[in-house]
Amino acid sequence: MQQRTAASSTSTVRKIALLVSHLLSPIILATILLLVTPWRDSSVRWSESVVAALFTTIIPWLILAGAKLRGKVTDMHVTVRHQRHRIYAYTAGLILCGLLVLQLMDAGAGIFIEVLSILLGLAVVAVINFRWKVSVHLAVGTYVILQIAGAQSALMPLILCFIAVLSWARIRSFQHTATQVCGGVAVGVVIHYAHQGLATVLG
Repeated sequence: MQQRTAASSTSTVRKIALLVSHLLSPIILATILLLVTPWRDSSVRWSESVVAALFTTIIPWLILAGAKLRGKVTDMHVTVRHQRHRIYAYTAGLILCGLLVLQLMDAGAGIFIEVLSILLGLAVVAVINFRWKVSVHLAVGTYVILQIAGAQSALMPLILCFIAVLSWARIRSFQHTATQVCGGVAVGVVIHYAHQGLATVLG
C-alpha cells in the first residue's frame, strides 16, 4: 500500500512538472519575448516583432509539429539529443530569413539585436549538443526572464524564483539532470550579456 501511494505521488509530481515544462517551453517564452519587445523598446514597431516571432519561433514550431506527426521526433521538446541537430539547422535558417525580411522592412536595431541574440543562443546550444545534452528550457527561460527584467535589480527574487521553478520542472519530469539544468542557466546568462554587448556595438 505504501509503495502504491509513493508511486502515485511520484506520478502526480511528474505530471505537474511536465505541465510546467509545457507552459514554460522555449517556443512560448521566446515568442512572448519577441512579441512584447515594442513594450520594452519603443523604437521597435509591432510589425517588426510579429515578423521576428514568425520566423524565429512560430514557423519553426509548425515544422516541428509536422515532424512530430511524421514520427521524426519523439516529442515536441525534442528530448532525444541526436534528434536536435536537424531542428537547430532549419531553425537557424529560418531565423536568417527573418533577419533578411527585417532588413527589407528597415527594422530598427532593437529587434535585430534580439533576434541575433536568440540565433547566437541557438548556435551555442547546438555546438554543446554535439557532445552533451544541455537544457534548452533553462537556456531560453533564463535568457527571457533576464531580458524582461532588464536592469531592475529589485526583480532578482522573481528571476531566481522563475529559474528555480523551471529547473525543478525539468528535473522532476526526468527530462534533465541537475548538471544539464545548470548548464542551461549558464548559457542563458551568457547570451543575456552577449545581448548587452551587441547593443553596445550595434545600438
